Amino acid sequence: MKKFRYIIAAVFVVAIGAGIFWACQKEETTEKSNVISNSNKIQKLPTGKTYEFDFYTQIGFTCYHVTGILFEWKDINQLTHSISDGLTYTEVDCNSLFVTTNSPIEFAYAPDPDFVFLCEDDYKDANNYIFEVISGEVSPEMYYLFLQKVLDYYYTVLIFN
Repeated sequence: MKKFRYIIAAVFVVAIGAGIFWACQKEETTEKSNVISNSNKIQKLPTGKTYEFDFYTQIGFTCYHVTGILFEWKDINQLTHSISDGLTYTEVDCNSLFVTTNSPIEFAYAPDPDFVFLCEDDYKDANNYIFEVISGEVSPEMYYLFLQKVLDYYYTVLIFN
């Protein structure tokens, strides 16, 4: 009788396991299949220009080599906006421009969605952007200065000239 209970319990466990396996099995997508997979993580960017940054700048008494990529687009009001997924500031010697650190500072920025840009000065003000530290350790005030330098360079040298 004990064997009979064990056999029934084993069959029951196998049946439940098989049911879960078949219920969770993913549908195989083939070229002829009508199943279309959409990812909600894909976000379409507006058309615009991509700029590659590669310049030297001085902030305070320290010199930096700035590299990174910036994306620029115009909104429906034809106002120009910029965003960057990563700008890297590598500390260099001001005279020789040789790298002096092994830990560069990297951050990303985007326009503040709650701010309405109305004039050229709005674009150059770092307070109108949200920035995120990707790597490196420095005070928030210094990141603000880094962002201000990039905005000055971008909007003064590249856009409004």
